[in-house]
Amino acid sequence: MRRITGIILCIAVLISCLTVGAGAAEKKDDAPIVLISGFLCSQLYANYGEENEEKVWGLDTSKITERIGDDFPNFALNLMGLLIGRNAEFGETIGEGAAYVLEMLRCNPDGSSVYPLGHYPNNPETSSIKYMLENDIDNLYEKSFCQYLSEETDPSRVFCFQYDSRLDAVTVARQLHSFIADIKEYTGSDKVKIFSLSFGGLISSTYLALYSDENDIERLVMSVPALGGTNIPDRLLRGEIELSPESIVSFFETILGSESNLARLFENNDFARLNEILCGASGGLSSSLKYWGSIWSLCSADLYEDLKKDFLDPAESKAIIEKNDILHYQIMPSFPEVFRENIKKGVSISIICGSGSPIAAGGELNGDLVLPVSSVTGARCAPLGERFPEGYSGIGTVCSDKSHNHISPSMEVDASCAYLPENTWFVDSHYHGQYFYEDYTRSLVTKLLLTDEINDIRSDPAYPQFEYSSHAYRTLHASFDKSSTGYLSSEDSRLIVKNLGTADKIRILSVVSNGVELDFDCSGLGIISPGESVSIPFEGDVPKVGSKPAQITVSYIKFGSANPLCVSDFDIMIDNGEAAGFKSGFVSADFESRLEAAVPASIYRVIVRLSLRQSFECLYNSVTAAFD
Repeated sequence: MRRITGIILCIAVLISCLTVGAGAAEKKDDAPIVLISGFLCSQLYANYGEENEEKVWGLDTSKITERIGDDFPNFALNLMGLLIGRNAEFGETIGEGAAYVLEMLRCNPDGSSVYPLGHYPNNPETSSIKYMLENDIDNLYEKSFCQYLSEETDPSRVFCFQYDSRLDAVTVARQLHSFIADIKEYTGSDKVKIFSLSFGGLISSTYLALYSDENDIERLVMSVPALGGTNIPDRLLRGEIELSPESIVSFFETILGSESNLARLFENNDFARLNEILCGASGGLSSSLKYWGSIWSLCSADLYEDLKKDFLDPAESKAIIEKNDILHYQIMPSFPEVFRENIKKGVSISIICGSGSPIAAGGELNGDLVLPVSSVTGARCAPLGERFPEGYSGIGTVCSDKSHNHISPSMEVDASCAYLPENTWFVDSHYHGQYFYEDYTRSLVTKLLLTDEINDIRSDPAYPQFEYSSHAYRTLHASFDKSSTGYLSSEDSRLIVKNLGTADKIRILSVVSNGVELDFDCSGLGIISPGESVSIPFEGDVPKVGSKPAQITVSYIKFGSANPLCVSDFDIMIDNGEAAGFKSGFVSADFESRLEAAVPASIYRVIVRLSLRQSFECLYNSVTAAFD
C-alpha cells in the first residue's frame, strides 16, 4: 500500500496497495475478491520478461546515490549555497536529480511512454495472493495485509490487479474490465467483490460508471478513494508547495509504528526555507510527471480546466485531454447517481475517509494528508482550522431525515450531502492509506468486505459514522460512556480513556473541558498500560441543546517518550436537545487555549517557537485542576 516514494515526491498520492494470487481456484458460491492498489504501487519494468529485464519502479535508492555521485560537485556547491539562503537553487538541483531518477517513467506529450515498460501480468492463475505468497512474488505490494487476508478468507479467490500508475483512470478501468472478465471465467462466478484504495477507488468507481450494465459487482469497499481528486497536481506543477512538516512527521511515525511524539518538535514552526527548496524542486518533478494521464485524473475537478489550459498543448496532448475530459465532465459528476443506482440493484458500496489533517502540498483543505474530505466523499467540509457555526444541522440535499445526524462532532464535516450519507465512515486523524495499521479501520474493512454484519452506519454501534483514529501514534482515545464517540448527552456520567500505545505506559494528570462545565475526578487512576482503559467520573450539567461544539483536553505523562508531557484534545458535540438557529458561514475551530489566555503573549510565542506548548499546557492544566 504505501511504500511512500519519497518526501521529495511529496505528491505521494500515497501508495495504497493490496494483492492476490491464485492456483486452480475451486468454484465456490462466495464471490472472488479483486484488490486494486493506489497510485505508484505496481512495479514497472523495462524489457519485462526478457533477459535484460530492469525494474524502473519501485524506487531504487541506489539510483539516488548514483545521481549524487555523478553530479557531486554541483550538488555540493548548491548545498553550500543553503548557508547563504540560496534555497530555490538547491531545490532545482534536487529537482534535476529527481528527473534523472524518474527518467524511465517519462511520458510523451500524448501520454504514451517514452520507454517500453511493462508490469506483472494480470493472469488469474498467477495473480492470487495464494500463488504470490507461496511463490514469494516480489510484485506483491503489501505482504502484511495479504497475509492477514489469507487467514480471513480463501487466498486462492483473492486477486491482485496490476496497472501502470502513469495511465489515466479511464484507460485503467478498461483494463480492469478485462481482468474481471478473466476472473469470472476462471472462478465460475458471475460477480466479484472489490476492495480499492486511493487512486484504485477512482479506478473502481470509473469501472462501475462505465460497466454498470454488466451487473458483476457484488460489493465495493473503498478506503480513501480519490473520487474528486486532490490539489497536489496543481501545487506540484505550479511550484506552490507548502509542506506541513508536523503532519508529514506524524505520517511517518504512523508508518513506522512510532510512539515517540516527534511531530511535536515541529509544531507551529516556520518552514519557509524547506518550502522554497521544494518549490525549486517542483520544476524537475513536473517535467517528469506532467504528461502522466493519472496526474490529470487525480487533479481536483475545480482546478482541472485552468491547469489543463496552462500546461497541456491541445494538439500534442489531445489523447490525455480527451480521456480526462470524459473522466472530469462525464464520469466524476455521475458518481452519486451511479452509486445510488447500483445500490438499488443490490450492490453494497462503502467509503472510508480520513479527516482532520492538511493536504501535504498546502492549502486550507481538510483531509487525510493526500486527499480532501470533500473529494473523497462528496461531503461539505469546513476549511482547515474552521468549523460550522453552533446549531448547524446540515444541508440535507441527499439525506434530509431529521433523525439522522450526519454532522461530525468537530463540526467540520457535513455528510448529509455526501455521495452515500448512510454508507460513509469518517475517521479523524486517519492518514491516507493507513487502514491496515489501525485496529478500527482494519476491522471495519474486514467486516464490510467479508461479512454481512454491517449494512450502513447504524448497523453496529461499535462502528459509528464518525470516529477517532485508533492508531498508536495518537496515544489516547476518549469517549463518553453512553454516547457514540465524539458526542455528549445528559445520559453520560463517565469519560472512558484508552491507552492506544503498544509499548509506553501513561499516567493521566488532568482532564478539563472547554465549552461545557464539567469537573473530572482523576484521583487514584494510577498507571495505564498499553491497551488498557480507565473510567473517569465527572460532575456537571450538560446543557439542553444540540449541535453545540465543545472540547475535552486530557493532560498526561507518556513514559518512555522523547516528549513525556503530553496533551490530547478531543472535539465533542453536545447532543442533548434541539439545535438552535445558526448564522451562515464558518467560525474558528480553535477553542481558546487555557495556556494562551494565562501567560503574556510574548512568553506564549516563545513557548510555541520552541515547540513546548504541549508540555507547558500539560503542566498548567494539571496544576490548575489540582487547585480547582
